[in-house]
Amino acid sequence: MKKKKKKPVILIYILVLIILYITIYVFPKISGALEPTYNITYGELRLSDTTTGYVVRKEKLYVTDHGGNTNYYIEEGDLLRKGSTVMAVEGDTDGEISSRYEGVLESIGSKAVKTDTYTVKSGGVVCYYADGLEGKLTPKTMLKKKKDFFEQLSQKNVVALNRETVNKGEPVFKIVDRTSWYLVCYIPKDHMDRYEEGKTISVELDDITLKTTVYAMKEEGDLCKIILTTDHFYGKFGELRVIDNVQLVTYDERGLLVENKSIVKEKGQEGVYVQDKVGNVSFVPVQVIKTDGERSLVSDTRYYDEKGKEHSTVEIYDVVLRNPKQ
Repeated sequence: MKKKKKKPVILIYILVLIILYITIYVFPKISGALEPTYNITYGELRLSDTTTGYVVRKEKLYVTDHGGNTNYYIEEGDLLRKGSTVMAVEGDTDGEISSRYEGVLESIGSKAVKTDTYTVKSGGVVCYYADGLEGKLTPKTMLKKKKDFFEQLSQKNVVALNRETVNKGEPVFKIVDRTSWYLVCYIPKDHMDRYEEGKTISVELDDITLKTTVYAMKEEGDLCKIILTTDHFYGKFGELRVIDNVQLVTYDERGLLVENKSIVKEKGQEGVYVQDKVGNVSFVPVQVIKTDGERSLVSDTRYYDEKGKEHSTVEIYDVVLRNPKQ
């Protein structure tokens, strides 16, 4: 006796599920977008760039002049004055430099500070992390470095320095100037108009929002290098070299929002077509405050033009033609 084939039944079942999904979830969105009108409402207009940030600091890496057991006096992130003692190395070891620190030492070269007293030559924040770039990537060199240099940087190259024993010539701590530090980022060149030297930018990291200032801008091909500076203390700023998913927020305000395709020009004046309760439409001027390319935040109820003339404009819940050009 031949078994009945189940494949057609399964296929029909899957097809029904797909149709139900489209009917319940997809079609309402499409039909909403196809509606000829919509109501103006309040909302948030936010302009931001998601990018990678490269941390630049004024910092000095100290290497020990002899080996031994460590005794730390100062914790990570503590602020010290010039001449303060960070730690002591007691006893003696004749071990060789650990391979863990070879990359750091090769990169830092002669710019490391040798110490046998473990006192700091200049004040700053104590940090027990290093990657060897402390002498290469500085506020003086960051403008000259190109994107290919920054793309080679990795947080994986940052190593911890606090440990129970050290060998002669190994890095032991660094001192970072906390009065200002920098974040180098790259954004699309067509977003350059969002930035301006001296402008305040909010930088959102995973666990904190920092207020920064645009320090410098420089075009590189189809990108633009943005260098931000801040004096805000961030507990991880001495440890981090590369920060992924940095949000550079250049605008974040609430107000009346209209779709850009609703905005037309009549006799040189931007505006939208508003529909009244009986279906009649009339042109109403609008003043665009900011746009993200798809939506615009506009003035509410009234505004004054450049000549000081008052204009009545759109209000919340006005019914607007979605695409009056069609």
